[in-house]
Amino acid sequence: PKRIISLAPSITETVFEVGAGQQLVAVTDFCQYPQQAQDLPSIGGYLDPSLSQIVAHQPDLVIMLDRQQTLHKQLQQLGIRTLLIDNARLDGIMAGILAVGAASGHQQQAQRIYDQLQRQITRVKQEVADHPRKDTLLAIAHYTNSEQLDLVYIAGQRDFYNDILQLAGGRNVYRDTRLKVPAVSMEGLLRMNPEVIIDIFPDASAHQADLQKVRQQWQQLAPITAVKQQQIHFIEADYATVPGPRIIQLLTDIARLLHPGIKLSADAS
Repeated sequence: PKRIISLAPSITETVFEVGAGQQLVAVTDFCQYPQQAQDLPSIGGYLDPSLSQIVAHQPDLVIMLDRQQTLHKQLQQLGIRTLLIDNARLDGIMAGILAVGAASGHQQQAQRIYDQLQRQITRVKQEVADHPRKDTLLAIAHYTNSEQLDLVYIAGQRDFYNDILQLAGGRNVYRDTRLKVPAVSMEGLLRMNPEVIIDIFPDASAHQADLQKVRQQWQQLAPITAVKQQQIHFIEADYATVPGPRIIQLLTDIARLLHPGIKLSADAS
């Protein structure tokens, strides 16, 4: 394909990573990495892409998430080739690298990236293998401008955050498997009583939260073990919220927070 459109930031990142960036003709409003992506035309947002704009760019391949089923059917009816990526779990993110490489004609580069990331995963697993697992809460979204925490959206048992946490030597304090993205109240947080709290934010330029104020919110949950032991950590990085190739950097970050002193390479690609 010579004219590829990406319909998600994680896909755009993957396309560039496998060496197919020159084939991209359009992306979404939220595709900010790498820098070259910001110079490409936009077809709208992830939730509201413009079908007319997609068609106007005359793509010979549209790469999209498998959750974008309505648009997928519309593109099929128009005879536009599509590739669906499932990045809900870590194995899907990894498989997506190979799939994008194969579809764009960059199989060898995709395989190299895949193998390198697998080696990094193996290194982390080996480093944390002899360390005790810690009950950890991964917070992925909550209102930050109030005096106290209300609802906190956390990693469930069925997402890539949970996969990364387990590989990093942690144990998800949320055990229920029914909800994919649980919303937990202050009372629920107290009942779960995590040993470690990791609050994940995008890059500082992409949010307006005052992390000092957020820390004060967490401090109000004084009975929680993580609060008493000063084990509240923030990860503020653009790669921490985009399930693409750089998500392995988040694995390294979490492993270091849970097990200070382990030796890991920061290289993720």
